[in-house]
Amino acid sequence: MEMYIVLAVTIFMMVMFVWHKVPFGVTTMTCCVILMVTGCIDLNATFSGFGNKIVVLIAPMLALGNVLGKTSLVANLQDLMESMKGKHGTLLVLSIFLIAGIMAQLIPSTAVLAIMVVFLSTLGETGEINSRRLMLPTLGITSSCKFRFPIGLGATQFAVINAMYAGIIPDEKYALKMLDPFIFSIFPMVVLIIYCIFAWRLVPNKAGTLNKDAVKQKMQKGIYTPGQEKLIYVVFAAVMLLMILNTWTGDIMYVAPAIGVLVLIYAGVLKVKDAVASMTVDMIWMIAGVLVVSDALGSSGASELIGNAFMGLIGENPSSIMVMFLFSAVTIIVTNFLSNSATQTVLVPIAASLALVGGWDPRGIVLIAGIANMFDIALPSGSGEAAVAYGASGYNPAEVLPFSIPYIIIAIVTCTISAQMLFPLYG
Repeated sequence: MEMYIVLAVTIFMMVMFVWHKVPFGVTTMTCCVILMVTGCIDLNATFSGFGNKIVVLIAPMLALGNVLGKTSLVANLQDLMESMKGKHGTLLVLSIFLIAGIMAQLIPSTAVLAIMVVFLSTLGETGEINSRRLMLPTLGITSSCKFRFPIGLGATQFAVINAMYAGIIPDEKYALKMLDPFIFSIFPMVVLIIYCIFAWRLVPNKAGTLNKDAVKQKMQKGIYTPGQEKLIYVVFAAVMLLMILNTWTGDIMYVAPAIGVLVLIYAGVLKVKDAVASMTVDMIWMIAGVLVVSDALGSSGASELIGNAFMGLIGENPSSIMVMFLFSAVTIIVTNFLSNSATQTVLVPIAASLALVGGWDPRGIVLIAGIANMFDIALPSGSGEAAVAYGASGYNPAEVLPFSIPYIIIAIVTCTISAQMLFPLYG
């Protein structure tokens, strides 16, 4: 009976993620309470996710990222873009894409697109290179680059994905390492960047201005003194170093962001209320709840039930490359209709459950489900940044299919190859 209750709760969680009527964190906390009330987990386990090392890592990293975003670094990048307005042709396009890619490592992509709308609107309204025509290729760049490098939140991607399947496959040898998402992303990222550099001309050339009303988010300029900014950069660099050197620093990597936050609080740079606000966002509640549901899936046997159901659909002993291609296609297609988070949270446990039943190495397919969910350029429903790009450019999805369809195909193929090269199912 317990297995079927856990399965029902998991299905409820997935449906609620897709519906998104309430915040993801509220959904996962509801699931935790249901599991406790029905006796599937005990009281201590109900909110144990908040004490998990993954949440300990990610929560203060969100605070550090917010602090970094309020320094003059972003403003300096904007000034650099201003200096590029006099450039022409390929150099101008390269400059725009380069800065968008850099900013995608530091601040949320919706904010990146908001900044790019303001900058692109200063370009000419006519000619081969104009603001409307470059808006969607810029979205393609940010979708291929966002949080790919092990910097800031990009350094926590491995932990987020691990949280979603650790309870299903607890074997540490199948846990992702910090650099695995970055290494997996290199091939798709490079190929898609090259594609955008040369294929932006596939977007129909429609003269006109960008719709700035599509941008509802305003970026805050640098608010710190030069001395405070130097301290922020030093603390951020030190935290990143401790995390990258995790082979030697061990579990210190999980508390490194918390150390950084404490240093900034004691130095008077970061206010306690701001730190608390950053560390209690919906993402943290979601991850903490998913950890509990994932553990329940593994301990109750529900994950095997899910895996067997999907194994029946694809057949016994399928080829590794075929499974990789299937998950790449499903993830990338689905994420253009649903939010990135919903796609990731629904598909990662399914991938892990299938790997458990098949006796496969799960890392390749969970990386696909956890990383390829960001290639969301075909529809405005895929993410906040996609909504901004389509709203500002005025293009409808059908008009840009000559650009978006090849982008999606390339993403599917490159993710398939990358996963197969790194972590084939059969070792």
